[in-house]
Amino acid sequence: MLLIILLVLALLVVQVQLPGKYLVDQVGAAAQMGPRDNLPAPSRELARSRRALGNFLETLPIFLVLAVLSIVYGEQGWLSLAGAGLYLLARSGHLICYMKGLTPWRSVCYLLSLIGNAVMVIPLLPHIWS
Repeated sequence: MLLIILLVLALLVVQVQLPGKYLVDQVGAAAQMGPRDNLPAPSRELARSRRALGNFLETLPIFLVLAVLSIVYGEQGWLSLAGAGLYLLARSGHLICYMKGLTPWRSVCYLLSLIGNAVMVIPLLPHIWS
């Protein structure tokens, strides 16, 4: 589980860096390092990377809580790992689909990431009553 958590956090680092990269591409490094008071409207790539990051940040806390609970309660069996792996793959696919404008695949990937989180809940259910 720890490896998957670290891979998800690596994906987060990539997604956090993308808007900065696209901003530099659009306005140059000097403007990006400045106060950014008079920036032009964002390019399509910059806007998409910002929205993709915001979307990722909506599901990341849920995943991290479930992953840590899986470790704390010793529920790192195949079902928890499958859910976490599905989450990682789906969020990676979501980023690719978002940046390329692939519909409805972006939404399918988002749904798969939610299913991954739901699968991670299943092994934790018996601990509600313990």
